[in-house]
Amino acid sequence: MTTAVGPSPGAAHAGGTGALPRSVHAWYGSGAVATGIFNTVPGLLLLIYLTDTLAVGPALAGLVVLLPKLVDLLVSPYIGIRSDRTRSSWGPRRPWMLAGALTLPVLFGAMFAGPPLEGNAAALYVAVVFVAAALASSVFQVPHAALPGEITSDYHERSTFNTWRTAFVGLALMLGGALAPVLQSAPGDEVAGYRLMGLVMGAVVLVSMLGAVIGTRRAPRTVFPHRTEGLPAQLRAAFAHRHFRVLFPANLLMAAAGGTMVAGVPYVTANVMGEPRYTSVLMVCVLVPLIASAPLWKRLSVRVDKRRAAGLAAAVFSLGGLGLLLIPVWGLPGAVLSSVLVGVGLSGTTLLPWSMLADCMADTHGSGRRQSGVLSGVWTSGEAMAQAVGTGLLSLSLALSGYVESGAGEAVRQSDEALRGMLVGSTLVPAAVMLCCLVPLAFYRLTADGLRSEPGDARSDPPAPSGP
Repeated sequence: MTTAVGPSPGAAHAGGTGALPRSVHAWYGSGAVATGIFNTVPGLLLLIYLTDTLAVGPALAGLVVLLPKLVDLLVSPYIGIRSDRTRSSWGPRRPWMLAGALTLPVLFGAMFAGPPLEGNAAALYVAVVFVAAALASSVFQVPHAALPGEITSDYHERSTFNTWRTAFVGLALMLGGALAPVLQSAPGDEVAGYRLMGLVMGAVVLVSMLGAVIGTRRAPRTVFPHRTEGLPAQLRAAFAHRHFRVLFPANLLMAAAGGTMVAGVPYVTANVMGEPRYTSVLMVCVLVPLIASAPLWKRLSVRVDKRRAAGLAAAVFSLGGLGLLLIPVWGLPGAVLSSVLVGVGLSGTTLLPWSMLADCMADTHGSGRRQSGVLSGVWTSGEAMAQAVGTGLLSLSLALSGYVESGAGEAVRQSDEALRGMLVGSTLVPAAVMLCCLVPLAFYRLTADGLRSEPGDARSDPPAPSGP
């Protein structure tokens, strides 16, 4: 192993003497389009694709959505450890990101390929492909999430990275939440529509991932002595981090709330509101405020600190969720207003926890050893699991309320109990789950003054502009 022992441009920045180019911030954020689409499209459409196109029962469909997250929960921390130990002229993270970029788009398209299968056979096919796609996503996302905590020591610049990331998450949600349903319904044939949507979204994922790999080549390539302990020991060390230990469950609850609400949108628009095209309308009403309010959440976090801003964002999201519960009373106008509140709150609960995660990565407690990959691996797998749990909560609500699955082209009238179940599961449940995050957030204490600045613990290789 070789480590730079003299000053370099990267080392200078690691010490906080200058800001990274805005292009690095932007290209880093662009990678969130890929992970955002991969989380949003399956979260929004996969459950209803299984139940209403492939004739899979809601309980089994919920298990299919959950299974890849269980596998990912075990594998993502290991990916983080391996990326921590990687030595490459590209830095430790970008080779892994490239591997994910070359595999996820293909698997994403295959997931919605619509094989001539129904019921259990279709569920098995989707589950196998979804597991492989989730692993490919983690190969990209785990090292991608580790970058901000390593390439800058500036407390507020980490928020800048995640402001860009949140804006691109909003773009991803716009593509996945508004454009994907339009593409899916364009051909008139359900199976052909899902195939078209999978191919187009897979192409967007490819461009996003390659852009992040190439565009971050100018970032400093920090070199740390890697940790030699095995996975169990490193996981213990990760959860021994007093700030990460309380931030992690708070983010799980936020992600579960968002996953539940997103998965419920097409059910509510198609069955409660009686117009499937409202899915795109409501998603736009969520996503435009999500993108527009991201800089405002950053400014608020500078004024009052990140923890308090995150708590306020959770409250705004929950207020919007309670408003959506009243859709049968105030119809589309109330749904639009409530969706705007959800979008504003979701912006804060997307930006701020990730910025706080980067602060946890930077808080090395004097060890000087790289553990960003382990923290980001645990974080990524936990967030994916939480989103799947959110979808599972909705599928449980559907199953308990008597929702009836259907095949492609079949029309099924749902009972009043099923309509109530899908409405409560899509609005009240995520609002309540989101408010629960305020409990662990109350114990988070890491601020700019509390972060340790130890530039001598880690040096950086000078950025090498040549190569991908």
